[in-house]
Amino acid sequence: MSGPLISMSAVTRSYGSPPTVALRHVDLEVERGEMLAIVGPSGSGKSTLLNLMGTLDRPSSGDIRIAGHDTGAMNDAELSALRAYTIGFVFQQYHLAEGVSALDNVATGLLYTGVPLRERRARATVALERVGLAARARHRPRELSGGERQRVAIARAVVGEPPLILADEPTGALDTRSGAGVVSILAELNAAGTTVVVITHDPQVAERMPRQVAIRDGELVGDSRPDAAPGFADRLVGAAS
Repeated sequence: MSGPLISMSAVTRSYGSPPTVALRHVDLEVERGEMLAIVGPSGSGKSTLLNLMGTLDRPSSGDIRIAGHDTGAMNDAELSALRAYTIGFVFQQYHLAEGVSALDNVATGLLYTGVPLRERRARATVALERVGLAARARHRPRELSGGERQRVAIARAVVGEPPLILADEPTGALDTRSGAGVVSILAELNAAGTTVVVITHDPQVAERMPRQVAIRDGELVGDSRPDAAPGFADRLVGAAS
């Protein structure tokens, strides 16, 4: 399918009454195979933007298309199916089940696809190999380091081979070395063809991405892509601070 993997047009998200605007008139396109960082300070609207990209939330106004699908025209069941087959999520706090092995944590990434348990585990084994954790498959989360737990979370996100990975502060709870390892794994996935969007407040993480988009006070204020609006790339500098 041609066209951007993510297309957002005049997207606004507000909450409450009187409304508090978390995101304002955002226009953003992410091409298939891109790897980019969305960078900004706390409260800038980064997580709201990710939730909208991931169809975990709906905009107050504007249009969002994911893999060619008009999400505004889809019901909750259709959005759930879109997420199951198209989007893998990675979060700062891992969200792993403590009572089960790394293997079965990864296998849950296929829970809503109808894949039988034996196949889910076989594919989870492959996903753990991709992130260098095949030898830790039987370990439970409490037996793993923070970096290893995040790699399990990445394996869970990619087990279904979705075209899109959305990572929300994936290095935020890690030391510098472990964080660098996580970014390297995301880069390897991108090199293999997966589109990767990383939400971060860390300029060092953002600098490792081929494209950086800056957000402040709910508005996009910088984009390093060469065809961005005139002056937009220049405003990226310092926008995250």
